[in-house]
Amino acid sequence: MASDFERSPAVRLLPTTSGRGAGAARWRSPGRSGAGALGRLRPVDHGVLHLLEHSPARRATMNALNLWLYEFWLLILSSGLNASFLPEEEDVDFINEYVNLHNELRGSAVPQGSNLRFMTWDVALSRTARAWGKKCLFKTNSYLDELNMVHPKYNGIGENIWVGPENEFTASIAIRNWHAEKDNYDYENGNCTSECSHYLQLVWNNSYKVGCAVTPCSRIGHIKHAAIFICNYAPGGTLRRRPYKKGLFCSECGSADTCTDYLCSNADRDEVIYYRYWYPTWENPRPLICNPVCILTFILRLLCFILCTTVVLLVQKRFPNILLEQEMFFTPDELEERKDRKLKEEKIQKVEEKQEEREEGETRKEEVGEQREEKEEDNAEGDKTEAEEEEEEEQEEEEDD
Repeated sequence: MASDFERSPAVRLLPTTSGRGAGAARWRSPGRSGAGALGRLRPVDHGVLHLLEHSPARRATMNALNLWLYEFWLLILSSGLNASFLPEEEDVDFINEYVNLHNELRGSAVPQGSNLRFMTWDVALSRTARAWGKKCLFKTNSYLDELNMVHPKYNGIGENIWVGPENEFTASIAIRNWHAEKDNYDYENGNCTSECSHYLQLVWNNSYKVGCAVTPCSRIGHIKHAAIFICNYAPGGTLRRRPYKKGLFCSECGSADTCTDYLCSNADRDEVIYYRYWYPTWENPRPLICNPVCILTFILRLLCFILCTTVVLLVQKRFPNILLEQEMFFTPDELEERKDRKLKEEKIQKVEEKQEEREEGETRKEEVGEQREEKEEDNAEGDKTEAEEEEEEEQEEEEDD
């Protein structure tokens, strides 16, 4: 750690500036030196300037500023170290560290085990460990007993949890802490004098897959800046019997197994499967992933969108006034209302037409009456004129006589 700190390019020790020459350099303008720079300072009293620069108050201010800068750089450096201190769950060195240590402790179990299986890494188990670790709870994962909630293939998953200060964490410290519980376990009697469940899961003979993750937490219990380290195992231990059979190592392995590091290994069983698209559904926040079904759905939706857009454009081009048409789809209630309204309008229209016909008949009668009166008047006038003419003729005849 010290060598890494010394090589870090983020640390720069700034030399303190003191002396007359350094003080004068502060007053020089960029790109100028020598007589040109001093010429610009000629009006200043250099004795007063020297006193100002080397006064106790100025020295204290500069020292405080330098100290603040050192602390600022160290804070940035420590933040970067803390941010990268805890490994990711798929970090190769991290995986090798805890998988190899599991196999080492299982192979050296006391008393010696005859049917302990060799362990290999499982990505789904490590993702489950990470997902539960995000909750920063020092308690058993509540999804372990639910089908397909913690692994796409295995059920009955085992779990070990360690919590401690973040700056003290290593996978070796946590795992050896679990292994130290062997002092609380009596193999002959199969009893625990105190807590030993972590040790039993660590050396459970049927478990052959392991996945771990470490997560930083601001506080867990009384521990501030804590780290929670979780390992999940498949198949998990039931803890209702002795964790393995005592005997010569690898003496009770399966017929297709081979002995590797005093443990029973099998190429098919130990094959590492990378579940690319599987993540716990209850993880929050959940990583953004898109499996083949997601990709196919996206492509189909895109094609449907393009097709619908094309159809709409073609219809609008063929029928430019289609948006001006009234909507012709109605509910049954609306249809009945429209029928009633139409019947009422028709009745009103018929009443109005009858009324108009009556009015027209009356107007016609009035016109006929007026015409008759006019004719009668004309006839009366004609009769008067004839009587007058006859009287005039009679008067003329009398005058002639």
